[in-house]
Amino acid sequence: MGAAGGEIATTASFDEVFAAARGPMVRVAFLIVGSRAVAEEIAQDAFAGLFTRFDTVDNPTAYVRTAVVRGAVTWKKRRAMEADRLARIDEPGPTGIGDIDTTWDALRALRPERRAVVVLRYYEDLSHAEIAEILGCPVATVRTRLHRGLADLRKELER
Repeated sequence: MGAAGGEIATTASFDEVFAAARGPMVRVAFLIVGSRAVAEEIAQDAFAGLFTRFDTVDNPTAYVRTAVVRGAVTWKKRRAMEADRLARIDEPGPTGIGDIDTTWDALRALRPERRAVVVLRYYEDLSHAEIAEILGCPVATVRTRLHRGLADLRKELER
């Protein structure tokens, strides 16, 4: 259970799940990708996927959370790849308005996989096992990514 207010009862309707989980899922996506507009799209795609499978999904909130996190991590990886390619051809990359909060800047600097684990652990307050299930990886991988992500955060904050 995390900031999302806990799991929604499995007898809830799609509209109830959407109303309860939309805001928290947009926030999770935003914390991973750093863009409100992109976070909205990722959450919308996750809910669209849930809608088509709603009658067969046992835990709709967990389904949406998994889809949001995977979508956000994929988006960050694509964005990093695009930035890398742009840098190699000497074109300026996209610029954004930097946040004032240095912790947010440090979080944004993390690799997508590490950032997702840090967000899920400390924002969503999920266990290592829950994070592993969402990301589709072993618990040991989650622990490693969290350990390395926190070490990277400390280094960024010390600069």
